[in-house]
Amino acid sequence: MKYLIDSFSCADIRRVMEYYPTEGVTTNPAIVCREKTEYRARLTEIARAVNGGMLHVQTMQTEAAAMQREAEALNALLGKNGLGAQLYVKLPATAEGLKACRALKEKGVGITMTAIFSPQQALICARAGADFVAPYVNKLSDVGDGLECVRRICEIFRLHGLTTQVLSASFRNVEQVTQMALAGSHYITLPAAFYEKLIYHPMTELAISGFENDWQQVYGDKKPIDLI
Repeated sequence: MKYLIDSFSCADIRRVMEYYPTEGVTTNPAIVCREKTEYRARLTEIARAVNGGMLHVQTMQTEAAAMQREAEALNALLGKNGLGAQLYVKLPATAEGLKACRALKEKGVGITMTAIFSPQQALICARAGADFVAPYVNKLSDVGDGLECVRRICEIFRLHGLTTQVLSASFRNVEQVTQMALAGSHYITLPAAFYEKLIYHPMTELAISGFENDWQQVYGDKKPIDLI
């Protein structure tokens, strides 16, 4: 399972990419609106920041023709002008979204079908040509079993030899992230602040503190580099 950053903040994106292994960035209208910034300029800045990684950007249209126009505009801005990002346009898992997905795939546009809440939605989106499907794990768990839904999606894709990848989103805690890895999710996307939760464990801190105390009793304030 690979990691993506769910953010529209360049500062947060750069900080996470400095420390953690990530494949790129996802955005959605909610996190875009929190930033209250100029949309086009921020998109291009993020595209440069991902340095050849993926950038998943959501359309706000509801009809297929309008989705296509917005997707083509995004592709012209981000996918074909040397900014360095692998663009995937996020479309809703609706009939209009499926229509737009099929048309855009014929033009070579990368597509992520989002707001997935059932295995059948994921399957039909995959058959429409989607590169990724994005189930909302925590929101699914509010109305059912998010883990089981993702596990079934992954199993269906495996059984039918589908190349569409599962990009799980919406998490409450680290255990849900671990469950996604066990379920077979290919990717997850997490807010920047969530990454520190993935690496932190109190026993690790205790072990490091113990090493430091043992060292200081013998060598004092000298560090290994001072003794080499």
